[in-house]
Amino acid sequence: MTARGRWLLLLLVAVAAVGLIDFFAFRLGQMTARPPVASVAHRLPLRPAPLYRPPIKPYQPPFTQEQFRQFLTEARSAEAIADPLQRCLAYPDPPGLHWSKAVTDAYCHYQLDALIKPDEVRRLIQAGHAAELDRRCAEILHAQLTQPGAQSALDRTFNIDFAVASPATRALVDAWKRQSPQSPFALAASGLSYVVMAQSARGSEYAYKTSQEQFESMGRLLQQARTDLDAAVKLDPQLSPAYAGMLYVAMLGSDPGYGMSAVKRGLAADPANYPIYARLAWMSQPKWGGSVPQVQGVVAAAQRHAKDNPLLLLLLSESKGGDAYVENCPCSREQEDDIYQHLFAEPGTVGMFMSAGWGAHHRNRADLSVIYRSELLRFDPTQLEHRQGRAFDLPGLGQADWALAEGNALVAMAPQDENSYEVRGFVYQALSQSDRAVQDYEQAIRINPDDTWGLLQLGNLYAFILHDWDKAWVLANRMVQLHPEDPRGWLLRAKVEQAQPRKGLDRTISDFVARFGNDPAQQESVAEMQSLRALSPTATAR
Repeated sequence: MTARGRWLLLLLVAVAAVGLIDFFAFRLGQMTARPPVASVAHRLPLRPAPLYRPPIKPYQPPFTQEQFRQFLTEARSAEAIADPLQRCLAYPDPPGLHWSKAVTDAYCHYQLDALIKPDEVRRLIQAGHAAELDRRCAEILHAQLTQPGAQSALDRTFNIDFAVASPATRALVDAWKRQSPQSPFALAASGLSYVVMAQSARGSEYAYKTSQEQFESMGRLLQQARTDLDAAVKLDPQLSPAYAGMLYVAMLGSDPGYGMSAVKRGLAADPANYPIYARLAWMSQPKWGGSVPQVQGVVAAAQRHAKDNPLLLLLLSESKGGDAYVENCPCSREQEDDIYQHLFAEPGTVGMFMSAGWGAHHRNRADLSVIYRSELLRFDPTQLEHRQGRAFDLPGLGQADWALAEGNALVAMAPQDENSYEVRGFVYQALSQSDRAVQDYEQAIRINPDDTWGLLQLGNLYAFILHDWDKAWVLANRMVQLHPEDPRGWLLRAKVEQAQPRKGLDRTISDFVARFGNDPAQQESVAEMQSLRALSPTATAR
């Protein structure tokens, strides 16, 4: 077991220590040996009994085409609503599924409805009214701990307002601390800001790709976060956002003792706390050194409190091991539909929708990818990359008009992002508007001259739609020079040499085979490349 796996196990023990030990005892009881069975003398039957073969049921999709079209219509209509919270509440559930309204409404509010809006926080602090901000935070915390329907109210307010790695947020919480140096709420807000800054300083790459300077910067910020969070709960032991922040500190700093303490004290203060359970389930995933049974243990423990906090039902989507399962599953069509119908029988978390959207797209299930990404955008409309990804899938589903509207909107929102132009260019290409597609692809390459997908898409468009062989040739050579490890640039160059025709095909084929001939993953490309030799009279020219 890895060190991270060991301390995750210790964290689960800490969860048990606050009242869940019976769950783990039950699981261990399931593993006891069966009692021996006395042998009984008997005769063999004259013929073996016929094997039972259950009838083969015909494949049943999880939704009809009409249901899917209706979902797309209603989703597009909901996305026209300007207010993010009202848009989320009005959004359709996935076709063929019937989500609990209590869960969807709670998650819409959790993601989008801070009870003190960021602008209001800024006005109060800048006007010197930090005492009023403290009073309102205290009211929200009291409601969260005592009133049905107010679950995670302060948690969501702090996540939206302060879990932001920005200089403006940092300056704001520093000003709050100066005005109210003994405010547990100011200290908790400051701690959350520091821990998110620490994550940003560390980055999202694997450890071997992360510099020592990044680790040191993260460590300094984590220490500042820990100081403020510890001070916050010393002043108010019921301050739940601080405990979730502590668990985040423990994860980034690999400090199991600190994590165990945060879980124990946090769940003692708020037994149905969603952020604590969500963070613990995420940390227990196999990709972080945990295991599927560990995730399932956390999820099952959380469900015991779902009657008090419907947000905990979101964690059911992680019961197969978390986001890596839905993203990387080598799924058959039936398994893909099983994920859809059972793991997402209730809404999942934003992270689960991200991974499910990627996974379905890579497995050529554009319908499911669009559904997952639409629901992601329902709960988090800031996910630009997934909005772009959804737009790429829409034309193939008969939604070219919506895709074009999305392309125009994306270009307006992110004019310096090459992907926005590539989305719109792709839609124009699907609509056979090649000139407009060329303009957008060329703009994408001007923004990012190293963009492999844009270079290849534009090169193929020049070669096989517009038959502008000289421009296609330039782009193919550029691909080979910039990315010689990518077989697609070599294939494009060979196809231009064969179709134009142009001298040098034999050399291109020889160089390609020398580079990729022993790669098992490229044998199909090698065969395609070699087949071009027989098609061109110039193949032997040098």
